[in-house]
Amino acid sequence: MLSIRFDKLTLRWNSWHSLLMMILSSTIALSTARSGEPEYMKLNYQEVPAVEVKGFWDTSGVFVATDIEELPKKRLPKLRGEIQKIDKDAKTITMYGRQIKIEDRTQFLETVDEEFTIDNLQEGKRVEISCKVGGDGAWKARKIKVKLIKESNKIKGTLTGISVDGNPPDTLEIFGLLIILNRETDVNEPAGSTGAIEKYLFDELAYEDAESNSGGFTINRKLHFSIDYRHGFTGETDYDLSDRFRSDHNETEPQIRLELASYLNERFRTFARLRIRKKFFLNSDRQNPPSEDLDVRISQLYFLARNSGVTGLAIQVGRQKFDEPREWLFDEYLDAIRIYYYALQPVVFETALIHSVFPLKEKYETWIDIFGQISWHFNRKSRLRGYVLLRKDSDESRNREPVWFGAGCYANIQPLFKPWLELALLRGEDKSEKQRASALDVGATFKVMDNIFVPSITVSYAIGSGDETGGDGISNEFRQTGYEDNVDYFGGVNTMHYYGEVLDPELSNLKVLTLGLSFKPIENGSVEVIYHSYRQNHADDKLRGELVDPTGNPSGINDDIGWELDFVIGLSNLWQRVDLSWVYGLFYPGQAFNPYMEVASLNKLNLKIEL
Repeated sequence: MLSIRFDKLTLRWNSWHSLLMMILSSTIALSTARSGEPEYMKLNYQEVPAVEVKGFWDTSGVFVATDIEELPKKRLPKLRGEIQKIDKDAKTITMYGRQIKIEDRTQFLETVDEEFTIDNLQEGKRVEISCKVGGDGAWKARKIKVKLIKESNKIKGTLTGISVDGNPPDTLEIFGLLIILNRETDVNEPAGSTGAIEKYLFDELAYEDAESNSGGFTINRKLHFSIDYRHGFTGETDYDLSDRFRSDHNETEPQIRLELASYLNERFRTFARLRIRKKFFLNSDRQNPPSEDLDVRISQLYFLARNSGVTGLAIQVGRQKFDEPREWLFDEYLDAIRIYYYALQPVVFETALIHSVFPLKEKYETWIDIFGQISWHFNRKSRLRGYVLLRKDSDESRNREPVWFGAGCYANIQPLFKPWLELALLRGEDKSEKQRASALDVGATFKVMDNIFVPSITVSYAIGSGDETGGDGISNEFRQTGYEDNVDYFGGVNTMHYYGEVLDPELSNLKVLTLGLSFKPIENGSVEVIYHSYRQNHADDKLRGELVDPTGNPSGINDDIGWELDFVIGLSNLWQRVDLSWVYGLFYPGQAFNPYMEVASLNKLNLKIEL
């Protein structure tokens, strides 16, 4: 029987297995309990930001849905179909019962005649219109495509009204445009389908063409160009936990990201992102602050080939984003050759050879990683996975060849329950010591949807093993991969560092208990309060976190690291373009830091604008 020892607590394989089976059984039961209901009931519309609906216009004055598909984020309305009515004097056209204003700046796509106006349109002509909606509810045309229009009728947009309980008539509304659902309405590309998996794996490159993206600019349905501006302010106080030294630090960082996605054809796509940023130090007491040089670099540049020769096989080559829901293993831009096989959906096989040619971080220069993963996508936002990550570090001074074996479950049973489980074993060798370490992270967020403030509670516990004695040729200290960021959502609209914003530790020789409470006073805004308690498994003078020297390390005599309280306020998708978050964190050091007992604080403001 396998036994893994953490401090004075012994967790046996039976316990791991029982815990995993309990989470899996409850997840699968909840996700399949409604299989007897109409297909469209399988979507939880309270959590679906936008939809794509195919169907037809009924003479009674409503759009009847035949297929419906969840879209990953909010977007402006887009209609495809016949013009029902034209008023050239008022410069309006009517589609699906909505009157749409044609403005002087309305762009007509794929027209040779620069003078193409509403006078060139006629009733019954098929068009595709991208719209915007004013505060008074009036629809205005942004772009009108007038050539090569597909035969199917389609509506895309953010949901503004929902009446779905399985009792006819079930309806959706997109800024006043009524959509009827019936038992024949099918969920297009349900969870586990090829389309849903491709959207999870390839994000916007899974769309059929450039115009399927929201925001930005499109060129000839082949290119999509977008810009976003980000600005952050960070203030850190008493990060050395002492009044004997000065370690305060304040900085601000503006950043611009330019993205270009090309849809060469059905199989081949490319993606590039240019990142331009510069740090400005408002004041810093630290001896060696980071460089203030303008940082201009290509953070992503890769080629994607899908279904090239083999159905369900995809190859991604170049600098690409390695990411995952909780960023526990990966959140980094890495040079890699990556292969996916998903023809056996909902099961996905993934393997990657990772080696940074021009590393974004110096430590990646000597790393060569081989990653393999098998995942089962049992609903749109949930998966079970097993993985292995092997590393060869060519830095001869370390002689480091770690191997991570892991399994995990990340579920999103909307809207009530979001559990997760991460279990990892670290093997291999580091500085001529055999590695025998392990880690566990388990927790869940529970929501109450029938309350006006949509409160939620998060409870989690994480533990990474540590070395009790050392010097015996075996290291029991767990280390994360070095690519992690430890960032996810709890119950709010913005992500956060879930092990603490101030301490922001690596899960190494550490136990972290987390309790969180969240409210949503408005639909796209949230207020959260999160408490973290920290203890080392074995008292050590090393702590891998954000505290700074000379006194930021514990004494190595007591294992009480301390506790932290974080306040997070977030606003998301303001005007469908703006995200804003404010974080205020306080870290109270424990007995491990005596006699240095100053409270460290963090004040952080982040702004993102999609131009």
